[in-house]
Amino acid sequence: MHTKLFIEDCFILTARDVGRRPDRVRKLGINKLERRPDVNYWFDDMSEPTRLFLSVDGNKPQEFVWETVELTFGERAYFVCACGHRASKLYLPSNSMQFKCRKCHNLQYQLTAFNRYSVAGKSLYRMNRLHKLAESRASMSRIFYNGNYTKRFKRFLNLCDRAGLDDIVQDANDLKTLING
Repeated sequence: MHTKLFIEDCFILTARDVGRRPDRVRKLGINKLERRPDVNYWFDDMSEPTRLFLSVDGNKPQEFVWETVELTFGERAYFVCACGHRASKLYLPSNSMQFKCRKCHNLQYQLTAFNRYSVAGKSLYRMNRLHKLAESRASMSRIFYNGNYTKRFKRFLNLCDRAGLDDIVQDANDLKTLING
């Protein structure tokens, strides 16, 4: 029986993790990721990086094309997976030693693995939403800036409202009214 792999169970590597501009952000040499010290990475040329090398737990390194694309507001970096797909994230499942894109690992989100309109699915969906909202709120360092809610907290309140958590939204509105007078 083949078990489905979920994105939520994988280690995710983003271009931001290794640096938007490696020549400015990182020094020459092998770098370790703070969240996964067993993952090492380095670039072929720090001044004009075109290849990124990733090694998990000292194994043979994987080679990825490092591609930057000019945008109107700057540039964005991408990995090019072995399948040729340009990806902003690479995934490492817990049972694997290879980074690949979502398509190559055949990953899906947990929310897409069940029918959310069935009785049991509605409960699973709601519990998943509540868990993600709790994680999101726990990771926020501040909710106010200059007497107003931050954009991130406003988005959190909007998601709470959509999830039917009216008491959280009402409490936040009452708090803002109390602070602003």
